[in-house]
Amino acid sequence: MTKQDIPRNSSIDRRTVLGLLSGGLAALAGCSGGLFDSSDRGDGSAGPPEEQSDYIEETSIEIVENGRQLALEVAVTNEIEPSSVSIITESGREFSSDYFSAGETRTRLSLTEGEDSYEPLPRGQHTLYLRGDDIETELPLELGTTFEFEEVIPGTEHPDFVDGSLAMVVRNVGQRTDAASQTLLDGETRSERFVPVEPGESAAVKFDFLLKDGPGICARADEAGEIAEINHHLAVNFLWSDTVTVSQTIKYNNTNGCKKSLVGEPEEVTTTPTKTETET
Repeated sequence: MTKQDIPRNSSIDRRTVLGLLSGGLAALAGCSGGLFDSSDRGDGSAGPPEEQSDYIEETSIEIVENGRQLALEVAVTNEIEPSSVSIITESGREFSSDYFSAGETRTRLSLTEGEDSYEPLPRGQHTLYLRGDDIETELPLELGTTFEFEEVIPGTEHPDFVDGSLAMVVRNVGQRTDAASQTLLDGETRSERFVPVEPGESAAVKFDFLLKDGPGICARADEAGEIAEINHHLAVNFLWSDTVTVSQTIKYNNTNGCKKSLVGEPEEVTTTPTKTETET
């Protein structure tokens, strides 16, 4: 594999750094543990950074602080004296950067921005840019995969969910790991938590208490009579992949307290694909 290690005295414009790459796209493989898929897919994609450069020892993604912020941890070998590392987006914007203290070989780069919104690094083909003593290294970094809807199940059918929740099961049919980050009911946020899904795997994403029964009148059906069937849009957002949305009918029965149940089969709803930074 061709290394992307460039002598430090080379003249490099950050905004043209993507044009200097030899091609190949890095594959994200986990929201915990290794960042890239170490398998050889044979499709021309680049391998993990540690296979592309003699100076990168390990990369991983971590959920930090309040659970809404992500960081890319980069570890380099002790054979070099690193000075800084950056993520350059496909549009040439420096998304995040950090410096290594003297003697350090490990640091973190933020993958989210905004003090309150915690917006993730945009989807697209980006660059991990490492500087050190007599060395500059550029590595391709691409985020995003493809998810397919499988089914909607009540939480009572899932061993880890409390009664009254609802779960949408999605399958990662792409080549990189991504994570569900948000659920929405009819466009309103229902929950926000990270649920990593590896390639070839399925995961149940929880909608908290959506089917929870209660002693009073069902709030969503109090104007529709004692028994009402209401069609809802359930959506799961991901960090770097397109949203999965389905239409599901829920029955609200007020004849003896508030009883909720699923009616019929869900139908997938077509949504607008997520654009990369250069497409917006």
